[in-house]
Amino acid sequence: MNTAAELPALLKQLREQAEMSQSDLAARLCAITGTATVTRAEVSRWERGRRRPEAWLAALAAGLDVERSVLEAAAERDRRRALPDARGMWPQPIVAEALPSQQTGTVETDDEWTRVSELLRRTFLKRGVAAITLPTVGVAELQHIAAALEDARRYADAALVEHFRRRIDEAAGLDRTVGAAASIPIVLGLVTAIDQTARDARPDVRRALLRTAALAAELLGWFYRDLGAGHPAGYWRDRAMEWAQTAADSAMQGYVLLKKAQAAWDERDAVGMMAFVQAVQEGPWRLPPHVQAEAAQQAARAHAMLDQDVTAMESEIEQARELLTEATSSAGMGSHFNKALFELQVAICHAEVGRPDRALELYEAHLTQAAFSKRDFGYFLSLKGAAYAATKDPDNAAASALSALEIARATDSARTHREVLRVVGRLRTWRQRPAVQELRQAVLA
Repeated sequence: MNTAAELPALLKQLREQAEMSQSDLAARLCAITGTATVTRAEVSRWERGRRRPEAWLAALAAGLDVERSVLEAAAERDRRRALPDARGMWPQPIVAEALPSQQTGTVETDDEWTRVSELLRRTFLKRGVAAITLPTVGVAELQHIAAALEDARRYADAALVEHFRRRIDEAAGLDRTVGAAASIPIVLGLVTAIDQTARDARPDVRRALLRTAALAAELLGWFYRDLGAGHPAGYWRDRAMEWAQTAADSAMQGYVLLKKAQAAWDERDAVGMMAFVQAVQEGPWRLPPHVQAEAAQQAARAHAMLDQDVTAMESEIEQARELLTEATSSAGMGSHFNKALFELQVAICHAEVGRPDRALELYEAHLTQAAFSKRDFGYFLSLKGAAYAATKDPDNAAASALSALEIARATDSARTHREVLRVVGRLRTWRQRPAVQELRQAVLA
């Protein structure tokens, strides 16, 4: 393998070494990501350098059985080659052969992309934004963004803000299917573009852009949290708070504090968790019912962890249940906190106060693959394994943790992997049992 090759040549070389056709690789990527969006033609574009597959590097690494760092290094070399040379000359553009426009549904040709490629290269590279971070947009929309980056006061508007919000939603969707690693480069690029545009935009547009930047930063905090990278996760939550304060978005400030409480749970920091939750509940902001319900549930868990106060725990759970019934909208801040997720959070509370049997009843009733993304299903499956261990059922505990481990590796979820390790620790007493030995061997592998 020529590790110094450009990414297109390297992809072709790795595919041929694996004795796969372009169609074979496309099918494997679809199976890995759980989508049906990769075609033979798309693989062909990547190998001919017509389009950069940077959002697919994690899946490509798995599909081609190569370290992701090898592909990332090749992609970085390609990015550097996209800069002008010493003579100020630009390389030939990398364009898409035929890209569907989101706004019109029409197909745009090479000629159309060639006409705007110089504008895109100069504008995006000058602003530090890779055009690849905007992978699903059409020519007209890219022109709009480029114009706003060049002259935000004139061209930045509500349509641009909506564009950025759609891209953030798409990145969140990609996270749910293949994990956070594939989405991070996209959202980092979006944050850069939003921040650059907001600096010169009109005051009303600037506030909307800063609110959007806060959304993106909070999402990045979640991505890094799931990958087990505590320092960058905390950095991006702090940036989200900063942008929310600058935009006078008090609700987002309360929401970021709630996310800090959730991060404290990962470390089993009950004191920190309670402090953040109390700040959420007592702050001056008006939060949607979904968010208030989640805050009450977090308070219930903190009570369970701190002092085993069942009465206080159940009071907060009941308050959360009432708030959840008041929530009529299925969109907006905190809308992911639905009944199924709530019941599993309640299961965690019961496990913390020494009621693992009740926790298992809730897991059995509400933990389904239909109700949760693959990554989240794996996470709660690991917690179900811990509940089995607490009931002295090592075989079911090991089986649940083993399934969770497979999902954690498929989605790069360090958070789930950490919970699996906790289950392994709880199963030391039964380490001679075949199911427990199988789990230990899988963890070591």
